Amino acid sequence: MYQDKIRQYLNETKSDSSIDTKTINSKEMKTKIEAIVKDYLKDNKEIEDKMVDISSNVLTQLYKTLWLKRNVWQKTLTNKSN
Repeated sequence: MYQDKIRQYLNETKSDSSIDTKTINSKEMKTKIEAIVKDYLKDNKEIEDKMVDISSNVLTQLYKTLWLKRNVWQKTLTNKSN
């Protein structure tokens, strides 16, 4: 009884492990996945709000870093034509 279940499980794992890599790497699969993700992100207000929050935090940190390091990069700025 247990041996049959073990054999069945092993046969299932063998068939699962032999996935065709050409299907996974195909452009068609990539475009299908991209379409699904775009549709999900387009209508999801919670994710959009989170993305805006992350973007604003990144820009704030960039501004703070540039402000603190302004002595390094301000010296290289010139008003000359090339």
